[in-house]
Amino acid sequence: MLNIKLLLDNTMYSHKPTPETIRYEINKAVLANPVDLEPEQLAQEIIKGKSFVPGYITTKVNGKLRRTAESWTSQQIVCLDIDNGYYDKKLKKKIKDVRMTWEEAKQEFVDTAMFMYKTFSHTNEWPKFRVVFAFEEPFNNINILKFNTDKLFEKYPFADESTFEANRIFFGGTELHTFDFSNRLKNDPHIVTPISYSPYIENNWGNNIPPQTNNNQQDTNILSNIDIIKSKYTYISERMNKEYLPITVSSRKEAYDYLKRINLHDYLGIQYKHCFDIFHYEKSPSSDIYQDPNTGYWWYKCRSDSNPFTGTIIEVTERLTKLNKPKSLKYLLDSFNITIQKSEWQLEIENLIQQNLELLSDEEYIKEAYPYLNSLLRTPFYYSVLREIHLIALENISTLIQTKESNEAVFYASVNHILKRLDRFCDFDRFKSSKEKRLKVILSLLVYLQLLNRIGTDKLPLEYVKRAKLEAEKKHYKNLITFWSLPSMAATHMQDVERLAKQFQNLGMTVGNFDRQMILKTLGEDEADRVFPMRKGEKLSELNEMICLELEKTMVKYIEQFGWVTEKRIIDNTSLDIADIDSEMRKRDRRIKEDDIISIEDKDKWLYELKRRQLKKIIGGLMIKYKLNKQKLNNELIEKENIPLHYNEKGNLSYPVVYFINK
Repeated sequence: MLNIKLLLDNTMYSHKPTPETIRYEINKAVLANPVDLEPEQLAQEIIKGKSFVPGYITTKVNGKLRRTAESWTSQQIVCLDIDNGYYDKKLKKKIKDVRMTWEEAKQEFVDTAMFMYKTFSHTNEWPKFRVVFAFEEPFNNINILKFNTDKLFEKYPFADESTFEANRIFFGGTELHTFDFSNRLKNDPHIVTPISYSPYIENNWGNNIPPQTNNNQQDTNILSNIDIIKSKYTYISERMNKEYLPITVSSRKEAYDYLKRINLHDYLGIQYKHCFDIFHYEKSPSSDIYQDPNTGYWWYKCRSDSNPFTGTIIEVTERLTKLNKPKSLKYLLDSFNITIQKSEWQLEIENLIQQNLELLSDEEYIKEAYPYLNSLLRTPFYYSVLREIHLIALENISTLIQTKESNEAVFYASVNHILKRLDRFCDFDRFKSSKEKRLKVILSLLVYLQLLNRIGTDKLPLEYVKRAKLEAEKKHYKNLITFWSLPSMAATHMQDVERLAKQFQNLGMTVGNFDRQMILKTLGEDEADRVFPMRKGEKLSELNEMICLELEKTMVKYIEQFGWVTEKRIIDNTSLDIADIDSEMRKRDRRIKEDDIISIEDKDKWLYELKRRQLKKIIGGLMIKYKLNKQKLNNELIEKENIPLHYNEKGNLSYPVVYFINK
């Protein structure tokens, strides 16, 4: 069996080394220990916990040996990391996404790999392991090596792409599974020189745009793809491997979606996945071209410190042509025979959305014309949410659907998607759960005000409901993605909106406690089902019903006896008979741990807050039911209703809101 040349650290570890250990100890140790091992020996060394570099790095540059591509000499083995997860930049942590289990790998690589082993971070719930392959012959050209590893990554796109870096350090592991130490991958020596790009001569950087001509007869054989794009010649698609037939789309979003799936290797004329940056001169390649396996979009990414850049064909074209967004898009549309054409109905809906956005942008007008509404949309964030919903609808104009009963334009968007889009208005990474809860309340409030409509699935074609269910399953959402529609904010409709905003305030409804129970207990089941169609028919818990009943009894008692009552008086004089308060507190407040000791004082505070919140949710309904007025206490009301003076806990005069019979 042939030996394999690589670098090996003789220190054994039982866990993943720290960054300091890697930098100051392992890095030096592997460079000082090039070895020549049989595959079976290598496997045993790895299981002992030894770190290794698959590349044979022995070439000194300027008299020094470094773990870099410049010092790389040859390589015969490559490793495939199956981490079954991805790093979420927003959440700033790795998310589990199991694509291949340990048992599945035993079947998948039986004819190709030599062996595989579990990494130190492997668990049965989150499998993480490394598959080790060997080629028939060692590579002496790093570009040919990358060409071959690119082919391996194309087959397993969910693998950690960084594992193919020739100078990468790999750590030891635990359990070993052997396939066949004589298994070999075939070397493919065929590699085509990129049409468009090799490092430009440094002194000529920036002078590679060809002279302009009056026609398109210039010999394209002497031009690179990048030169053609820079010159804004629309025959770029003729240089690519695929024929782009004319297509018609109904929105810019649909056009963008089509364009982002165009292979950037073909578009730029660059065959390699790892290449020199096309926007600045550099002595070693720092850029990658890759495809997102989830969306199908192609990305160009430069990782250099001086000129970092990430973009799709859209942003790449904007930078190369130096055109603004509309003109750059037109260039791409012309190049790839794309026509944007909307139906009359789509144009009508687009116009409605644009007019709504114009109104929402005039907050001073809303403040003057609709004062009750303005007082409810208390901060710019409320307007931002509503505007963002309109922008989502506008971007999805081509996929809008009509309800069974009306001409409404319906689209679907998850709360999580809306929240991510609002990242520029609120820090999505911090306090995500509280902001998600806040956004849900705002969306429900907008539905109550009829500035936004939630559409129940019973009003939609079955095919769209199925699509939404699949989308929810794919993204692991607990609930079905919500369907929305946007009403026209014409003057007649806005009068109804203002009436609802006034009703909200007059009935003592509050944004902080706004939920289905408040609507149900205040305005009835039909209105609750309109605002929360996804919870249609849902009943209150027995405990909540009991609390509401007891609060109502207390209010009625004081109204009948004195003719008036305050919220505090209702809360203070309502007794609740809850069998297991500790259990109920833990169920309703996730901050309380199972082993926390709950004091009597904590229970009293929790009961008071529970009664206060429940009262806020039903007070509007009680006002309607018992025909009550509410007014902040003043001297005139004290005299008229024979109400005594009120004092706060500090002994100072207090003027709370008082509820009294509407005489």
